[in-house]
Amino acid sequence: MTEEAVVLMAKAPVPGRVKTRLCPPLAPAEAARLYACMLGDAAEEISSVARVARYLFLDPPAAANATWVAPFSSFERFPQRGKDLGEKMWDAAATAFRLGATRVVIVGGDCPALAAERVRRAFRELREGSDAVLGPSADGGYYLVGLACPDERLFRKFTWSTARVLLDTAARCRALAIPFSFLPPERDVDTGDDLHALGEWARTHARPACPRTREWITGFFGRGGGGVRGSTERTPGPPRGSRSRPGG
Repeated sequence: MTEEAVVLMAKAPVPGRVKTRLCPPLAPAEAARLYACMLGDAAEEISSVARVARYLFLDPPAAANATWVAPFSSFERFPQRGKDLGEKMWDAAATAFRLGATRVVIVGGDCPALAAERVRRAFRELREGSDAVLGPSADGGYYLVGLACPDERLFRKFTWSTARVLLDTAARCRALAIPFSFLPPERDVDTGDDLHALGEWARTHARPACPRTREWITGFFGRGGGGVRGSTERTPGPPRGSRSRPGG
C-alpha cells in the first residue's frame, strides 16, 4: 500500500472559467491556454515523484469522466466536491486518507515554480515530525499544503482567496497545537502582475523544466506581451519562524 499521496486540484481549462483575473491583459482563450500549460507541467512534475499515489480532483465534476491523456495518465481522477475551496480540499484530503495514505500533499496547477523536489521536501517534513506543512504564496495564500493526519478544522471557516489565508491557517495550527512547518515561498499566476513576474522567473530560473509554460511565455512575450504592467511587490517569506511546534 502506498503511504504517501499527491492531490492535484485542477479545473478544466475552459475559456471564461479559468484564470479570469488574467483577463485583461489576456483574452479568455489565452488565459485558458496558459492554465492548460501550467497544469500539464504540474502533472508532469508530480509524475516524476516516485512511490506516491497520484490523484487528480477536477472541477467541474463532469470533467473527471473525460479522457485525460499523458501527463495525466498516471493520476486516478475524482470530481471536486464542496461549496468552497476549503471544503473541496478537505474532501480531496479525506479521500486520499481513506484510500490508505498516511501523508497527503495537496497542490494546485498554477505555480510553475513548484518542482518535484519541493513535493519530496514536503513529504520529508511530514515524516520528520510536522503534522502540517505549508508553501507560502505571494498573494498571502499557499501553493501547497501537506498533512500527516486528517483534520477538517484546517479547512473550515476560512475566508478563501484573501491575503490572510496563510496567516490564519498558521494561527489555526498553533491554536490546535498542530506541529507545522513552512516551505520556501513561491508565486501563483493569477493576475497581470503575476504574469509579468512569471516572465522574469522564466528568464532567471532553468528549473523546473515546465516546457509547456515556457513555450507559452516565449510566444506571448515574443509578440509584445512584455507590456503587461509590472509589479514592485516582493515575494514574501513565511510568517516569523520557519517552523512551529505546539505552543510556538
